[in-house]
Amino acid sequence: MTQRTQYEPATTLSRKPRMLNIRFFPAGASDPTYTAQDVKGVASITRSGTGTWLITLQDPYKRLLSAQATIQMSAATDLVPQFGAVANLGTSSNVTVTLRANAVATATDIAANANNSISVQLVFDDADG
Repeated sequence: MTQRTQYEPATTLSRKPRMLNIRFFPAGASDPTYTAQDVKGVASITRSGTGTWLITLQDPYKRLLSAQATIQMSAATDLVPQFGAVANLGTSSNVTVTLRANAVATATDIAANANNSISVQLVFDDADG
C-alpha cells in the first residue's frame, strides 16, 4: 500500500463514466493467461486469430469514450496495438472488443513470456442521453 497522499479522482463531464483496466499475457497460438485481479469486469479473453484477441466484458455499456492499449515485451520488438470492432454498445448484450498486435500492418502472435503482456484501458459513458 502506498504511503503517498491520495487525492480525489479526476473529474469528468460524463455523468456515468466507467473505466476498466485490463492486463493479460499472450501465449502464442493459445488463449492468453491472466489473473482475476488483472481482468475485473471481463468475462473472457480468447485468441480469435493470429495476433488477435476477443475481450468479452461482463456487462453491457452504452458508449465507448476511449480505448487505449500498450504492449510490454521482454525484448525489443516493433509491435503496435490496434483496436478492431467494438460490438454490442447500447444493447443489453455484453460488450466485446477486438484487439490486434500489429507488426507493420500484419497481426502477429506474441510468444508466452512472463514479461510479455498487453494492458488495456477502456472508458465508457453509461448515462442515458
